[in-house]
Amino acid sequence: MNLINIENLTKVYTERKLFDNTSFSLQDGEKVGVIGINGTGKTTLLRMIMGEEETDEGTVTTANHVVMRYLPQHPEFESEKSSLECVLEGNVTEENRWSVESDAKAMMTRLGIKDFMQPAGQLSGGQRKRLALISVLLSPADILLLDEPTNHLDNDMADWLEDYLNRYKGTVIMVTHDRYFLDKIVTKVIELRQTRCTVYQGNYTDYSVKRQALLDTMM
Repeated sequence: MNLINIENLTKVYTERKLFDNTSFSLQDGEKVGVIGINGTGKTTLLRMIMGEEETDEGTVTTANHVVMRYLPQHPEFESEKSSLECVLEGNVTEENRWSVESDAKAMMTRLGIKDFMQPAGQLSGGQRKRLALISVLLSPADILLLDEPTNHLDNDMADWLEDYLNRYKGTVIMVTHDRYFLDKIVTKVIELRQTRCTVYQGNYTDYSVKRQALLDTMM
């Protein structure tokens, strides 16, 4: 089942063309890594899928009733709110209100945030990123859009996230420079290069082999 369709996408950002008539689709349950050098539009692509950034031309559409959760690269919180309040905001429903706080505390402890009442304004950038990651993972979603999810995670934390995403049944689209993490998680790689998106099936190692084979044919 197609969850996301991108058709004839063109996007110019600060006078630089990031995408030029690009099209591809993503299916339910796929784990996708978006790679490319800095400035090729990785974050912009996630924001357009999330609906936080407009296209210049073309369309980005998602299936009806799809729930998406987005981890930005640099999350922000209201400085006076406690860490627990920040995590719970937007995650409490009638169905989960008896369990969500304990779930949140367990995830916070697992990711090294043990003072639940500490104001967000006193947290480091790394702590805020982990807080945002917990908030994104706390509620059910059909699609997770994760911008550099392993930043500020130690090895144990990264292993925990790896296990979580491998067990997750929905679609994951993530931007990361962590090649090891991509190898363990993704089933598809989208490479952004010179305004084009090229789709490769498999993990990062598969991408590397196929990319080199393509370059060899061009020599």
